[in-house]
Amino acid sequence: MAALTKLSIVTPSSVKFEGQAEIVVAPGSAGDFGALAQHAPMLTTMRTGVLRATVVDAAAGEDAKATRRIEFAVDGGFVEVLPDKVIVLTDVALKPEEIDLAAVRAEHKRALDALAQKRGADDARERHEVAWSEARIEVTHKPMA
Repeated sequence: MAALTKLSIVTPSSVKFEGQAEIVVAPGSAGDFGALAQHAPMLTTMRTGVLRATVVDAAAGEDAKATRRIEFAVDGGFVEVLPDKVIVLTDVALKPEEIDLAAVRAEHKRALDALAQKRGADDARERHEVAWSEARIEVTHKPMA
């Protein structure tokens, strides 16, 4: 079994996940990055995207540690990586089952239309809305349609 690191995903309202992970892949501001146990210390910002981790299911018992993949749509934030833990601080972290796909698809279409209207002039807000809707759709593993 691979070495493990403690993973905590924290929002202002709750601790969304806490457990042991083999690897954490986060949408860093300068690009996606992975963190394993014994990673060099690092503090960085996150962009809007999908946070992924392979975590150990503690319920499987000591002899048969099963792993599973978890994913959260995150709307920016910070990641602190230490040799023994990864702490994710974000305003929003949504699991696939927390996402209303039909509403997000409608939001995505509105965001794309608004972005097209701007034509590059001061379009940061519209680009963010497109990225946030795409992250939520991606985490559901359903087509954009």
